[in-house]
Amino acid sequence: MHYLYFLGNLITSTFPRNICYLFARFVSVIHYYISKKDRETVIYNLSPVIAEKNKIKRYAKEVFVNFAYYLVDFFRYSKLNKDFIKKHIELEGLDNLNKALAQGKGVIILAAHLGNYELAGAVLSLLGYPLSVVALSHKNKRVNRFFEGQRQRVGMKVIPTGATIRSCFSALKSGDMLALLGDRNFSGEGIKLDMFSRQAYFPRGIAFFALKTGVPIVPVFLTRKDKKFYHLVCEKPIVYDKEQQDEVAIIRECNLVLEKYIKKYPQQWYMFRKCWVGKESKT
Repeated sequence: MHYLYFLGNLITSTFPRNICYLFARFVSVIHYYISKKDRETVIYNLSPVIAEKNKIKRYAKEVFVNFAYYLVDFFRYSKLNKDFIKKHIELEGLDNLNKALAQGKGVIILAAHLGNYELAGAVLSLLGYPLSVVALSHKNKRVNRFFEGQRQRVGMKVIPTGATIRSCFSALKSGDMLALLGDRNFSGEGIKLDMFSRQAYFPRGIAFFALKTGVPIVPVFLTRKDKKFYHLVCEKPIVYDKEQQDEVAIIRECNLVLEKYIKKYPQQWYMFRKCWVGKESKT
């Protein structure tokens, strides 16, 4: 399996970005049609998100294509620099991030499997923001080293999920931004809440660290505007009361933001495992 990643890295580092995109699109469309399980999972996850049911299959195919584009840009980190950012990425809301960092307590970044979340971290890191990312380790050690190497190449600090708590506190204490994904639970300790009139388990991490530290939570998303250009937006910090609110209340606030962006960009929501549990909510 690890040979595929290194092959992808070789191809994307050798050929121009537009050629890599053409190849990625070709492979992703084939993947969409031959992988029934992945196709049906994406359609299932998008079902409560998209009101126009006749568009779900088309949007699901676009998910596969956009994810392939995401991988191309991830593989091309050796070519990523401030000039690329200036030419291809529209920046919005950095003042929100700067004001949050000015408090001197660090910042919790609320991210999602949306757009190009890896590139968002790379961009912020290259712009000089101190960033630590919590990342799920790959079972294959060589693949894991490759992913960590790509992130470290652009200046990100990687915190494996197995060593999360102490390292996360340390990152925040040193004034870093700590990036956590809020739309998928990787452990057995998630909190079951509503989203899109369905229920799913959401990770506790963001709320846990917020309640322990009082650190600002800033939602950050990088979405694709078209084939070559992106839009990075840093939202205003999520307002919460450390003394009055609990984890559930904070996650609900986070989910309102996640729901807004997923609904706006369903073709860029990369959820390849079934996320909904139980039947449709009556509320």
